[in-house]
Amino acid sequence: MIWDTPPQRSRRGRALFGCALAALLVLPGLADAQGSKVDVLHIGTSGSLTEGQGAGKETAALESLRAFIKDETGLRNEIIRQKDWRDLADKMAKGKMHLGVFQGYEFAWAKEKHPDLKPLALGINVYRYPMAYVVTRRDNAARDFAGLKGQSFSLPVTPEGYLRLFAERQSQANGKKLTAFFAQVASPTNLEDALDDVVDGKVQATVVDRAALEAYKRRKPGRFKQLKPVAQSQPFPPGIVAYYGSVLDEATLQRFRQGLLEACRKERGQMMLTLFRLTGFDQVPDDFAKVLAETRKAYPPTSESGSTARKD
Repeated sequence: MIWDTPPQRSRRGRALFGCALAALLVLPGLADAQGSKVDVLHIGTSGSLTEGQGAGKETAALESLRAFIKDETGLRNEIIRQKDWRDLADKMAKGKMHLGVFQGYEFAWAKEKHPDLKPLALGINVYRYPMAYVVTRRDNAARDFAGLKGQSFSLPVTPEGYLRLFAERQSQANGKKLTAFFAQVASPTNLEDALDDVVDGKVQATVVDRAALEAYKRRKPGRFKQLKPVAQSQPFPPGIVAYYGSVLDEATLQRFRQGLLEACRKERGQMMLTLFRLTGFDQVPDDFAKVLAETRKAYPPTSESGSTARKD
């Protein structure tokens, strides 16, 4: 548990969308399953590239990335946010998207419907499998999530959708929707600010990930000691760059995968990792299918389960 372990690496992950695109820098060209060159690479995302940053900044980020890829590779590309994970998976299955970027739990849901959907690489934020923690002040009487009923809460507006998923499902397990379980729900845009707000008494609890807590413990050890966890999730699968069947040929997939894995070793790749708050990409481990199955069991999709869309 984080309160009993020394700090690890401190960089936090935002989302893997941009860095995945940066990997295109190492690719001389792309070909489809029939061997013909792909003139326009279609990349779908199940959610926002810059959650919480506003439509203007997201548009600017997309334009910047498109221009960046075109300038460095000569490859035209389209980065298209889909309605949700279902829509993205369906379009990939129909060959309308060459690659897709999913939240890890979304990929677990999508793969059950589309067995030929496969992970290309995992976007890592310090830990291979992230976990969500609900924390409050040490002097708060609550000993578990149920004890927070009627208190104030903050749900940081970040692309880490599993934080919202965990808080929502914990609330539902206690018989209420999130906004009904808590007296009020604030939306800070920074995980460190969310923790500061709890220490300062602006809100009574928040949800953050393990990497954020490690960074907070290192940067502000005195304030960290004023916090305690009242709930933590099982490990979630991380963000995933995925492909479907033979939409792209194996040689192309291998080059793309290698570019992702080596991004942290290149100056431009390091810049992109920093921009999107990732520590790197990882190969798919042997226990990945097990983690997906455990995620589906603990967090089955509902009719309202979109990507990271806010439901409250």
